Amino acid sequence: MCMQVENIVVIGHSCCGGIKGLMSITEDGALNSHFIEDWVKICQPAKVKVESNHSDLPLADKCTNCEKEAVNVSLANLLTYPFVKEAVVDGKIALRGAHYDFVKGAFDLWEQE
Repeated sequence: MCMQVENIVVIGHSCCGGIKGLMSITEDGALNSHFIEDWVKICQPAKVKVESNHSDLPLADKCTNCEKEAVNVSLANLLTYPFVKEAVVDGKIALRGAHYDFVKGAFDLWEQE
């Protein structure tokens, strides 16, 4: 194994400008800054899940949910690396997600599902 770590933690944070940009992309793809769209579109599955499950929430709350779901997307992306997946299956590495809300002073940590 090339990684000598026991844990990989992906951490999202509150008031994330990238996630706010992602949540602001309209269905027709119109956005003022193309580089932001290119940068955040990897987390499109997080946006889709939030829009599907929390369509009634205000944008700020959708963004908070999407910040957390984007962490889950990143954890899933890590599993596309064969050496990471093998280490997880063998119990050598644990994947964990986290969200730091610096406004509320809260830190949530969860296991990759």
